[in-house]
Amino acid sequence: MPTVREFARLTTDAVPTSLDQATITRSAFNWLIEHARGGPSSLGLVSMDGPRSLRVLNFVGVLETPCGTRIEILPKYTVGEEDIGEARSLLVRMVAEALRLKPRAGSVSHISAFKLPLPEWLAYSFLQEVSDLIRRGLRQSYRQVDAREPFLRGALDVSRQIRSGPAGAHLFAFRHDTFSFNRPENRLIRSALGLVLRLTRVSDSWRLARELSTLFASIPESREISADLRQWGTERLMADYAAIKPLCELILWRQTPFAITGAYRGLSMLFPMEKLFEDYVLASLRRAAPTWIRIRPQAGDRDLSLHENAGWFRLKPDIIVTIGHNSWIVDAKWKLLSDDRSRKYELSQSDFYQMFAYGQTYLGGVGDMFLVYPRTDAFPEPLPPFYFSSSMRLHVLPFDLARRYVPYPFLLEPRL
Repeated sequence: MPTVREFARLTTDAVPTSLDQATITRSAFNWLIEHARGGPSSLGLVSMDGPRSLRVLNFVGVLETPCGTRIEILPKYTVGEEDIGEARSLLVRMVAEALRLKPRAGSVSHISAFKLPLPEWLAYSFLQEVSDLIRRGLRQSYRQVDAREPFLRGALDVSRQIRSGPAGAHLFAFRHDTFSFNRPENRLIRSALGLVLRLTRVSDSWRLARELSTLFASIPESREISADLRQWGTERLMADYAAIKPLCELILWRQTPFAITGAYRGLSMLFPMEKLFEDYVLASLRRAAPTWIRIRPQAGDRDLSLHENAGWFRLKPDIIVTIGHNSWIVDAKWKLLSDDRSRKYELSQSDFYQMFAYGQTYLGGVGDMFLVYPRTDAFPEPLPPFYFSSSMRLHVLPFDLARRYVPYPFLLEPRL
């Protein structure tokens, strides 16, 4: 399985393998072109880089093609070479925050130790949760059953008994309740176990999935996944099942910010890096912020202009931070800045236009705004402030991906 990072080159030619280029099969290359670029089913994953090569765009995760080729795409958080284990661990942390998962303390270290790509990590986490759930005990519930037996128990179903006629007079038609493990949550877990068993390529995960599937053998798989998900219990007695539900959804439905869909359902799971970084900054800010600070994500309630008393072009900042009557606008951008002032540090003019519109609309042209980028060796410290006017400033700040810290002036030191 080739492992690359964002904007890497994929080619059918024989090239030295690195994080920035890899060789893939002709069938995988053709599938990517057909299903990931152009046409009504375009997924926007790649761009052409030549007749026999293409470049992946800013999506991360794992992509599997029908021919069985798996391509792992990691975040590009440094200009030079980066450690695969560290990049994979970073991706897992960011995905866990974006999907509000609570991975085990050892999960990230397992990623580095066993070199598990993202879906294999999700499968591993799911299997560990199921193992713990079995140790704590599966929940049972009463289920109504219609039966015809030579003995009577429960309530006689008079209408069915009459319809059975003389040929069925020796049998009783009745309805009774049974106390069994056949409930929506267990059926969904059984279905997810079967999917992991079929798709995983890690021997330890396969063996554990097989053992757990044997324990769930008496429970049928879910026939209506969406209906069973709606019936997932949230009462106090179902607290042990709370951590496993999002993992079931991920495995059964691929409910990620971006997933491969259609007739072919491989173990593909991709995420837009810009959205992952935004969610990661938001979660990190909430971890470090004192309780009196109000943090609102995507609080878009204002428009850029009015036309015939109707708002046009809704403005939705990534984050609005409020303390009392003071507010700040925060936007997170997944882009590597440089230390070259002559190239304007690689800052985007359109981002500045966007922040200016936010400042005028949400702050009334008075206050401070913040653009947050990943911290790198070329961008270790905040840049000097940019002034839109004497009363409105824009600060460009580095976000430390490892420490999950950004030097916001309104925050205390981070809680590590």
